[in-house]
Parts: sequence; C-alpha cells; structure tokens
Amino acid sequence: MGRSLRAACCTWLLLTSWACGGPSAPTTPAPTPPAPNPGLSCGVERWFVKTLADQDAAAVSLSDVAAISIHDLTALPSHCEGGPDRRSYPEEFRVFEIVGRVIFVAHEDDRDYHIVLEDPNDTSSSVVTELADTMCSGAVMSPHLASLRSVEGMFATVLNGASPTSLVGSTVRVRGVGFYDFDHNQRGRSKNCIELHPIVFISR
Repeated sequence: MGRSLRAACCTWLLLTSWACGGPSAPTTPAPTPPAPNPGLSCGVERWFVKTLADQDAAAVSLSDVAAISIHDLTALPSHCEGGPDRRSYPEEFRVFEIVGRVIFVAHEDDRDYHIVLEDPNDTSSSVVTELADTMCSGAVMSPHLASLRSVEGMFATVLNGASPTSLVGSTVRVRGVGFYDFDHNQRGRSKNCIELHPIVFISR
C-alpha cells in the first residue's frame, strides 16, 4: 500500500471515530448520597421498640385506637421481664387511649418525657406514658415520624408556655402504643409493667 493510500485510510478512520462520538470523555463519578440521619444516641433497652422504629413498627395502626381505663390497662397480662428488641406481645401492636390524672413528670436522661397517670376512679392504678424526642435515633427513623413530631406540638400546646411539672394534678387524654418495660423501679410503674410508649396523641 502506497504512503498516500495509507494516509487516506488513517484520515478516514479518524473522521469515522469522531463521527461516532469520538474518544470517550472521562466520566465524573455520581455524588455519593448523604447517609440517613441516625439521630442522637439517647437510649438502650428495647430502644427501637420504645421509639416505634423497630422492624414491626409499620404494622402498628395509629388510627385503630382502643379506649380503656387505666385500671383495666394495668390488669392486662403481666410481662415485667421486658422482652427482645422487637414487638413480642399483642398489646405492643395496639394503640390505647386513656384518661388520667398526672401525678409525676420528668425529662429523663434518654430525652423522653416520663409522664405518670393515675386512674381518676382508682388511685391504686397508675401507668407510665412516654413522649419520644424525635431528635433521637429510633424516632427519627420511625415510619410514624410525622405523627411523633405532631405530638411534640400537641405537648407544647398542652403546656401553653408553662413548665412540664405544671401538669401535675391536671387530667389529660393520652393515646400511646402498648409497650412492656422491665421492672427497674421506675416511678409510676404499672402492676403489669405495661406503658404507653411512645405517646401519639395528648390533650387536656
């Protein structure tokens, strides 16, 4: 093949290459999506169950509410040994609504508001209810996060600018998910160790 023919062939190949898109341009790697916000590290024991973020949390229907007295709630089966890190008892898949008198309020180390209610008709029956902090791990990843944030606003409305301890002596209506805590001498512990944890509705 003559030199001019070889040159013509090389020119043709070069033009063909550019017509088909040319040499591949270096690709820019896609940006890595930000990691999900894990929230603050707040609690330990059965924490994801407590904050409605465990693997069965989506099976809890917040609109299916069972009204019950505190006396009857604390007469349900007893599980003071606690349980594994997932919902283990039928009551832990249910939302209960109670009306009770506030006898104790505390903002705990795990950032939950610990609110103890007693039955207005039976002062020997009390139950712990807990308002979760949505800045914490667990709650921030809950499939019910919007509802948990909404109840924080309800709590602020109930307080109306006053301190949480101002609620002591008042009567409130609370809805919360059944939860069995182990007996660790918590103030206001029910006879059967059931709690409403977390609260999903509160009003005065």
